[in-house]
Amino acid sequence: MISAQNSARQYQQAQFATVDRGQLLLMMFDGGERFLSQAEQRLGGNDVPGFLQALGRAQAIIAELLSTLDHQRGGEIARNLDRLYRFMLDHLLEASVAKSGRHVGQVRRILGIIGSGYREILRNGMPQLDGA
Repeated sequence: MISAQNSARQYQQAQFATVDRGQLLLMMFDGGERFLSQAEQRLGGNDVPGFLQALGRAQAIIAELLSTLDHQRGGEIARNLDRLYRFMLDHLLEASVAKSGRHVGQVRRILGIIGSGYREILRNGMPQLDGA
């Protein structure tokens, strides 16, 4: 059993090491959404420890997304994402205190919108803004 766990861990590490930054960010968005969904499910099943664990994992991913922002090159987009990520972290803190699935759902939707937008940018490139 331990060797299977080690093999799985080594595979995950190799997978992260070989993906580009864009794919890694997409994996983070997907993971964040997955953990938020798990938190909602576990709260619905009255599994408070499981809820808090899934919530903590989602918070760690959002905190990592926040730390990866390039404020020098990102300009206004980075500032807006900074505010959104901080809002999400604060909202998840409230969710953990109040055991609120509504808070978790709101953050999951916001994270999903950002992730979808980023996925679209990777697929089609940055849109040209009128007047720019």
